[in-house]
Amino acid sequence: MGRDVGLGPYMRFKKKYLDAVLAGRKRVTVRYGIVRPRFSLVYVVCCGEIYGEALITRVVYTKLGSLGDDVVSAEGMETREELMGELREIYGDVSDDDPVSVIYFTLVRKYDKPVPLAHGRGGY
Repeated sequence: MGRDVGLGPYMRFKKKYLDAVLAGRKRVTVRYGIVRPRFSLVYVVCCGEIYGEALITRVVYTKLGSLGDDVVSAEGMETREELMGELREIYGDVSDDDPVSVIYFTLVRKYDKPVPLAHGRGGY
């Protein structure tokens, strides 16, 4: 099982990770498959709203089983098993041999209040 997709101008996060992203504590996101960002500057999106902007600084393609503790920790997880559980919740059955994209980013702008995503489709 694998996928190869492009990442557009929006990098989406679950609500439970939003505070860590906006505080700069979460600086990595692991996405299933080969995810190729089309932009280096992306909007941070959660629950249909844009909360800020992030700069993608690096993308590493590897196997899920090869992820080190440094990536797991930067992702905001305690263990690799916790990360596997999150990926399974989103993507279904995943294994150590599956490809993942490790996207490193830096929050460069946090909005005072979120902007509805529908507004971003016109002029963003």
